[in-house]
Amino acid sequence: MNITKSVKLSRKGQFVIPKEMRDALGLKEGEEILVTLEGVRVVLTRPDEYARITRGLLKGTWGRSRKTIRGYLERERRSWK
Repeated sequence: MNITKSVKLSRKGQFVIPKEMRDALGLKEGEEILVTLEGVRVVLTRPDEYARITRGLLKGTWGRSRKTIRGYLERERRSWK
């Protein structure tokens, strides 16, 4: 479902998410949302959805096994001294 609405910014840079969009997303007053700038687009995401999307992105960054990851951490910790 795509919904497009025009909104105006206040002097403080605030805007209201239109009701039908809040309803479609199930957003309630006081709930937290994440605001991400992607190029020239602003994307609003629920924290749990963002966690689901980004889960595992860094897998393998520090090694592929517990042993290599442990070695990486030990080297890093030694470099702090």
